[in-house]
Amino acid sequence: MKVAVIGAGAAGSSAARFIAGAGHEVHIFEQFEAGHTRGSSHGTSRIIRRTYPDPLYTALMDHAYALWTDLEREAHEELYVETGLLTFGLPGNRWLMDCRRSLTENRVPFEELGPVETARRCGGLHLEPDEYGLFEPGAGFLRADRVIRANLRIAAGHGARLMDKTWADARPDGTVNGEQYDAVVVCAGPWINCFIDLGLEPRLQHVAYFDAPLERDVPVWVDAGEALYFGFPDYGRGHKIGRHLYGPVVDPDEDHGLPDAAVLQELGDVARLRLGASYSLREADTCLYTVAPNEDFRIGRLPWEVPAYYISGCSGHGFKFSVWFGWLARELVEGRKQPEDYPRFNVTPSPSESGPE
Repeated sequence: MKVAVIGAGAAGSSAARFIAGAGHEVHIFEQFEAGHTRGSSHGTSRIIRRTYPDPLYTALMDHAYALWTDLEREAHEELYVETGLLTFGLPGNRWLMDCRRSLTENRVPFEELGPVETARRCGGLHLEPDEYGLFEPGAGFLRADRVIRANLRIAAGHGARLMDKTWADARPDGTVNGEQYDAVVVCAGPWINCFIDLGLEPRLQHVAYFDAPLERDVPVWVDAGEALYFGFPDYGRGHKIGRHLYGPVVDPDEDHGLPDAAVLQELGDVARLRLGASYSLREADTCLYTVAPNEDFRIGRLPWEVPAYYISGCSGHGFKFSVWFGWLARELVEGRKQPEDYPRFNVTPSPSESGPE
């Protein structure tokens, strides 16, 4: 089978690896260079965790973890760093309570830590006196840029061809840039609206890196307040901090300018409170979230004349599932799975809402 994969980010590169590994001829279309910084998948790290307020995602991570182990074995390199995850907040915090329930229902090991134990066990990470945390020892972070390179390298080893700096002019008859394909998988991230209207919004997000006088055994952490701040230990660039409070809707094709000074100030305040960080910002970066109204993924079938599927709507929490997206893309292409098998994720827009023209 000849398959076009559109997008070479986390989901697209994973789809290419799985589909090419199954013996199919795969062409990967990437409008920029592989590993570019204009979308959602660039950078050195992404959180991997089972701590979710929704038990569906906690349960789904069991399969994802097994697939990450397979990828590390095939890539012959470390792609997942186990640091543990501390998710913390005030007693009665709904998000935190739902996470505890989800971990318990799925029998995921975790501990409850107070401020003193957190400081001792987590390298000096600061909780306020009335806060507590859920510590998931099996969580950590993924080496994001290495993941994408490994996927593309393995896919190429199975014969996949990467056409970078090439926009995919995909048509409902299965042609891409005038060449015929038996199946198409669209993993276009913030550019998904060029192919189908799912009501998703590309939103601009910020992360920043700070120096802090903490030990290297600081875990990945999530502050379950209104903004859902998240942080990573320092592995060379500084302590990375971001927030899961969505930024402005943007056009992914436009230059987004310099990072927002007010957002960086906000992240700096969090760094000083939680890490005792200095006032100096080491560096900052932006990325795009492709946001669904309820943060559920969007996985479905394009109304085309050949089998064609989309995987999108990651809403800032999809990288850890990208290996599962790749597995699912192969299953969809080979007919062992259907989008309807995942009703939470499956959205079928009317033909009038579909693209391209």
